[in-house]
This record gives sequence, C-alpha cells and structure tokens, in this order.
Amino acid sequence: MGDSSVEHQIAGAYQIDALLRGWRFQRAWHRARLDLVAHLLPPDPGARVLDAASGSGIVTWRFRAPHIVSADMRVSGGQAVRAHTPGARAVAATLDALPFPTGTFDQLYLFEAIEHLSRDEGRRALSELRRVARPGAHALFTTPNYRSYWVVLERVIDALRLTPPMADAQHLLAYDGGSLRDAVESTGWRLERLGSFNLIAPFVGMLSWRAGARAVGLEVDHARRAGALLFALCAAEP
Repeated sequence: MGDSSVEHQIAGAYQIDALLRGWRFQRAWHRARLDLVAHLLPPDPGARVLDAASGSGIVTWRFRAPHIVSADMRVSGGQAVRAHTPGARAVAATLDALPFPTGTFDQLYLFEAIEHLSRDEGRRALSELRRVARPGAHALFTTPNYRSYWVVLERVIDALRLTPPMADAQHLLAYDGGSLRDAVESTGWRLERLGSFNLIAPFVGMLSWRAGARAVGLEVDHARRAGALLFALCAAEP
C-alpha cells in the first residue's frame, strides 16, 4: 500500500530535515502542520497516541511525549525518530495492517498520506485507523486541497525539482472538501470539523515562527476551504 518506487527513494529523515534544514518556505510549511496539531488536537499527556505514516516523526520531535507511537512503512523512518528523540516508540508498519489491538489509541494523526493511495487503499487505511482507535477517540487527518493554489504549487515545485516528484508520482488521488468528507464518514469516523490551512501561514511563517502559528489559528477558524491543505478533525463512532 502506497509503495511507489518514488516513495521508497525518500529518505526516512526527510520530514525532520525539511522542518529544520529545508529552504525557508519548506521549513514554514512543515512547521504549520505542527501548529495545526497544537491548535486542534495536541497530544494529551494521558492519551495513547498514534502518528501513522509518520515518516521521521516530527510530531514526536515537537511534543516530546513518550506515549506517542510513530508508525511508518520505512524502517529508516523509525531510525530517524529514535535519532532525534532517543527512547521514542517507533514501529515499521503499513497503513492497512497496523500491528496494534483493536481499540488501542485515544488520539490519532495521519498527515498528507491518503493522497498517496488509491481510493480503495485510502478507505482501507482510514478503516484500519478506526479499528485501532477506541470508541470516542479523536483523529486529525490532512491532505492537499486540489481546489486551491496547491495545484499550481505542486506543479511549480515538481518543475523546479525542489522535493521528490509529487504529481503523477507520489500523489495518486486529488481530494477536495467533499471527497475528504465522504472518505472519513464512510469509514467509521464522525466528522467534527472540516477546514483548511496553509493559505498565507507558510508565507508569514517565513518571517516569524510566532506569526506563522497565529496565522494557522486564524486560518483554522476562518479560511474555510481556501487553504492549500485540508484538515478533518474526527471522532471514532462507537
């Protein structure tokens, strides 16, 4: 699932490198995702937390909670997690076969992953996340918004070869607000909030980390579906 040759060529430490050492816009882009978590669903100290398709585990890096489990299909991703956070919990796993008992987690994250999957694969992944979530657990999902400037941004980044290729390579499915809603509601999740971010936040964040974080908060409340990334805050149906 989601095992294209392009994705296997991406280093396990890609996300943490992009966050800390990438070009300025890239750093602000990845930081905004963490600002979204802080604004909508920060890891609860008493919760069991899963960061699925975690890559190098920037959620673990940012929040430093020992109860966060990072799961990624790349062994090198888990190695990167443990390199920046010694003692962190990381496992190698695909999204359709998570190695956890039913009803394990209280909070779950899946960031910019379902667009890497076909429609059926994406729904299997969301269903598997629902399986390992306890009833009433909360999840935060994000994906590019293909009814926003993301379409142009993706093509420009690919043309300049600033990241591993995305369009027609990593990204298999183009989501908008309606299709994201359909995906989560058809897989046992109750949608609590649907919106967008990264409208202006990455540009503001290039100038000031704090201003970028404030911009994310404003976008969550006011951007509706204009931002380059969609978010879905969901609860697991009983």
